[in-house]
Amino acid sequence: MTSPPTPPPAPPTEATTAVTAADTSTAPTGPARRPTVGVMVATHTAERLELVRAAVASVQDQTRRPDELLVMVDNDEELAERVRAVVPGVRVAAMGVNSGVSAARTRGAELMTSDLVVFLDDDAVAEGPWLERLLAPMADPAVLGASGRSLAVFGARRPAWLPEEFLWTLGCSYRGMPTGPARVRNFYGGCAVVRRETFLAVGGFDPATGYHGDVIGGGEEADFCLRATAATGGEFAFEPAAVIRHHVPAPRLSWSYFVRRCHGEGVMKARLAARLPAGSLGPERAFALRLPLAVLRALATGRPARALGIVVGCLAVLSGLARGRWAGARARRAGTRAAG
Repeated sequence: MTSPPTPPPAPPTEATTAVTAADTSTAPTGPARRPTVGVMVATHTAERLELVRAAVASVQDQTRRPDELLVMVDNDEELAERVRAVVPGVRVAAMGVNSGVSAARTRGAELMTSDLVVFLDDDAVAEGPWLERLLAPMADPAVLGASGRSLAVFGARRPAWLPEEFLWTLGCSYRGMPTGPARVRNFYGGCAVVRRETFLAVGGFDPATGYHGDVIGGGEEADFCLRATAATGGEFAFEPAAVIRHHVPAPRLSWSYFVRRCHGEGVMKARLAARLPAGSLGPERAFALRLPLAVLRALATGRPARALGIVVGCLAVLSGLARGRWAGARARRAGTRAAG
């Protein structure tokens, strides 16, 4: 029962047609029309069927009911049938083959028709008025997208070495993020809303970034948001009152996963830095400059394991940056030789 593979979207190119912030406003002339809202839950494995059921149920219980709800299966039709069995009555679409979360979310946005597309991780549950609060910043037509707060729900005892500053490795909010409503460089894709027209106009998420295959690095949100901001002059918002609870499975609470995730982030950020304007990674630099103080704070409060976690995380990110830069330089040299 496997359907033909659905090709993933083409990666964004420099030839993307420019759009303006005004083009993406959902407010027509005359009386304001409430924008339509669609929620997408992307999933890729049968191991998360019960989590998908919980995620969908939390969306259906929202104070602001979405106009559209889609479960996007980043896999074949066989898995899609199993998903349909646990979320009856909900639209389910399949990629055909596993193409990565970035490709799946972009394809899902193409299939949807709502003005605003909301992304919710398949292993997360939205709290109370989450959607209503997430949509609040979108009342400003200059805001292209927004994200909320993701609180960790640990599937096993949290390791003593896992620092608050590195909870981003688990897809959760971390120390160093804004504590109140703010304008930010990029949203967090597991708990976010975006103007669908803008998202698709600039090519969506680059399928070469984010989780795909054996790659567990991120970077898709920063890449997309920087492209969208450059094309439109718009901005992105953070609304901490929009809360989800994100399940963290026990295997991700290990040194091996932590190091791989930090290393992968470094590789992805090196690739982004090579093709984005200077200063694009300013938030990462500012975050890194605060980490020595975080180490001292952990030691001063009697948490040497936490201090060790920060140091190891930094070293893993730095090794990823070095690897990414080396790979990029090698590719450029190969391109130069081929051109010559």
